[in-house]
Amino acid sequence: MTPRPLAVRFFAVSTVTEVKAAAERLSAKDRWELYRWLGESKDVRRLRHEDLRREIALGLEQADRGDLAPLDVAAVKREVRRRFAPQGK
Repeated sequence: MTPRPLAVRFFAVSTVTEVKAAAERLSAKDRWELYRWLGESKDVRRLRHEDLRREIALGLEQADRGDLAPLDVAAVKREVRRRFAPQGK
């Protein structure tokens, strides 16, 4: 008898909630592999591209209406540094 993949052997999942719960029980390494696998999925890539197209269309609509703000590079840099600052500082 050939062994089945680990996820199939332990988890029979059918809903997003069940998949999320099953993923929580995986090691960090296995969750990372799952994340990478999903990211390589053609369906997931298609959905991400559709989301990006919608966001770009929304931005273009806002620009056409004049809903623009000047780009504050210094503020962007501060926000990036804040988000990526080591925890506890």
